[in-house]
Amino acid sequence: MRLVLVLLAGALALPASAQESFTYTSFQQLRQMLPAGSPSVAGRAMGLTSVVTENITQGYLLPRAGRQSLYAFPKDLAQNQAFLDRWTGILKRAGFTPGPNEYQKDIISVLPYTHADGLALREFMADHMQFKPKDPADLLANMEKISGLVQAAGLPIIASFTSDFEYSLPTYHLYYVTKGSAKENEEKQVRILKAEGADPKILAKAGVQVLQQIRDYSDTMDIRTVYIGREIGLVTRSADKREDLDTRIADFKKFIAEQGGSFIEAVVRELPPGSYRNFEADLYFYQAPLN
Repeated sequence: MRLVLVLLAGALALPASAQESFTYTSFQQLRQMLPAGSPSVAGRAMGLTSVVTENITQGYLLPRAGRQSLYAFPKDLAQNQAFLDRWTGILKRAGFTPGPNEYQKDIISVLPYTHADGLALREFMADHMQFKPKDPADLLANMEKISGLVQAAGLPIIASFTSDFEYSLPTYHLYYVTKGSAKENEEKQVRILKAEGADPKILAKAGVQVLQQIRDYSDTMDIRTVYIGREIGLVTRSADKREDLDTRIADFKKFIAEQGGSFIEAVVRELPPGSYRNFEADLYFYQAPLN
């Protein structure tokens, strides 16, 4: 119920104009936008004929991927049918069995699915900072890079889209297959860690594969990390005295354990003179599951 409410809140915030138009960009047109020497669109290069690559300007055609369902937000029966026509086909070609659709007009459409091997469909929506803003060639080049790494990691991409809405910058979406779990935070997924200064060596020790790190505009700090693996968290704690910092680290370990997560590692450093505090620590942990 919590997931549906979060999705619903996001949908109601979208402008109506974002769902009024549709533009199809063919595979060949997309390839022509790429820089010279770029590889084939991921998925098609792997021989996956079920892969779809289009530019979407209708929000209801890009569903959110829940635990065992797809969630979309069509405003009428015609839009809902367009959503179903597209995604039942994609699911079937990927070996999933679509279930009965539940549609509440102007609210939400739910398309459940099952898979004999317990596989699940997940979505990765790229962060706008992964590529140059409003630069189609750089967006597609990044899409190529990340798609190739995702597939090489054993997560088949069954559909890929670019999107261009009036209310947000253009980006891309990868729908891929992974082994489902009752705790999605423990699944092997493509994720984004929105935290400063994530150390890829520590993430690698935690079983995470880093695909890309995005730096801030001053090029001094990593502020986004695109990765594959369990859901990782990173927070910072500081104190004037080392013993006080150790207490804060111990308190956080206890807190994250109580929430159902687990602690990975603490990186403690002494700050230079004149800093706001004398000591600081980056705390890495596996995220607790959502209820």
